[in-house]
Amino acid sequence: MPRTLIASVGFGVAVVAGLFGLGGPMLNVPLLVVCGLPVLSALAAAQAQSVVIAAIGTVGYVLHGYVDRGLSALVGVPELVGVIVGWRIAHAVPARRLKYALVGTLLAPAPYLALHS
Repeated sequence: MPRTLIASVGFGVAVVAGLFGLGGPMLNVPLLVVCGLPVLSALAAAQAQSVVIAAIGTVGYVLHGYVDRGLSALVGVPELVGVIVGWRIAHAVPARRLKYALVGTLLAPAPYLALHS
């Protein structure tokens, strides 16, 4: 897969994220898969990207005193467990089924978003 195509996907997702607050793995994974990247590679790239973006955002919020550490732990610890479980499932499920699950997960909220925007 050409690096310019991957960089273009990243830039496009960043612009959409800036405009609508929607981006990261939600857009990157399907776009990278459509561009020919294997599902697990697309998931790995999106997760790595999320870590960098979340770290930068977290530093900004911490510096301005907006982080509620108790709430962060209450949400973050179960989320961490969920990520580990999800990672294991992603590696146990055949790639084709993983693609279908991805499509279903992305299409599930579509009616709600269309009706409540």
